[in-house]
Amino acid sequence: MGQFLSSQCCEKKVEPPKSLLQEGQLLNLNQDYQYFFSQDWFGVDKPQFEPQKFIFIYPGYKEDQSQMEKFWSKADTINLRHGELVRQKGKVLNKKWQYLFRKGVPCSLAKKIILDTFRLTYVDCEAEYLSALKVVFKNKQIPKTFKNVPLFGCNTNEDDDEEFNYLNESEKKIQLILKVQILNQQGMEALIRLLWIVNNLNHFLEYNPMLLHIIVMLLIFLSEAQTYCVLQFMIKDSQQSLTDNQTKQQLRWHLIMNEEHFKETATTFYETVSRRSKTFSTIYQLMQNMHFDSFELFQEMSISLMLTYLPFSAILKIFIIYLNEGIKIYFRMFYSVLRYVADDIKSCKSSSNLKSILRKKLMNLNIEEQNNIIKQAFKLSLSESEQVKSFMRTTVSYTKNQPCYLPIPSQASDLITNEQAFIDI
Repeated sequence: MGQFLSSQCCEKKVEPPKSLLQEGQLLNLNQDYQYFFSQDWFGVDKPQFEPQKFIFIYPGYKEDQSQMEKFWSKADTINLRHGELVRQKGKVLNKKWQYLFRKGVPCSLAKKIILDTFRLTYVDCEAEYLSALKVVFKNKQIPKTFKNVPLFGCNTNEDDDEEFNYLNESEKKIQLILKVQILNQQGMEALIRLLWIVNNLNHFLEYNPMLLHIIVMLLIFLSEAQTYCVLQFMIKDSQQSLTDNQTKQQLRWHLIMNEEHFKETATTFYETVSRRSKTFSTIYQLMQNMHFDSFELFQEMSISLMLTYLPFSAILKIFIIYLNEGIKIYFRMFYSVLRYVADDIKSCKSSSNLKSILRKKLMNLNIEEQNNIIKQAFKLSLSESEQVKSFMRTTVSYTKNQPCYLPIPSQASDLITNEQAFIDI
């Protein structure tokens, strides 16, 4: 199916609407289209998203992906393994592997990398998913439509209700929530089934509006069954981490289980970063002075995975880092974004248009600027907050060297320096 789609698109020379683009932009977008469809990374299974829409919202795709692919080609990907995603006395990941993720994972490798991260490379995900379907639907035929789809705390925007009148009620609610509507009909049906199954198998998961957007992003790279297995891993791992104060404070978990915990974590983040960064503290105070709800902004940006605030290319990079490192990346990114727009916040006279000002500046970032903001995010040291300091003091005496697999760069490679290997996590 993938090869057919790729060749079909190339034969027809699929092009974006010329009326929306200048000549130079059109040329670049056509190059992105040709490069995207020649890769065929989404063609292993029938795509669950709209390929043309994907590339249209990812300007600079060819250049960006080529740079990441070149970088990853320097590593021995046959032997490249990060080990298992487990909590061993506070050490989660091999830092060289982590460094590769932070440089950006190309779409052509994303599926392989995600499955490896969650130890699913050799798991029969189809069998696991079939078993879950039998448990939830008790061997009955799976419904084609669902009346009440669990949304885990997501709120719909009823002002846009009429736009989706042609959809059934469940699809309509979801489309009103989604910040980027990239799934095709097959993907939408998979999303609804997954929401239903996750809800039925995890009754303790009361609140997590991020979940809907997480599933959408996973369905770009993974099959429905693989997405289910990744979600179950994330849920169980997060539940375990959140019951342990040590791992909870490290922000290594992926999913919250209730609304109170989200508020608690966000409050702790504001307090901690305000103490550690004068710039952030100043920005925070400015927003307070203009009566702008910065907590609501943080909530909106993190719940939506920063969609509609950052370009789609940055969203993808940050999301795969999130899969590897946990929720901490979105805290870091919020800090980095506010630093970047600090001057705009200072010059803003009213809180009423602050969001639109931020969006206008951030959504127009080029690839280099996006990468710089991500790089800036990791300059924030959260590992030395008062909570984590206490944890590290009590565990250092028990820490032992753990065996791990390291990337094996070529002899001539300057893939990673000794200094870069030990950047703050």
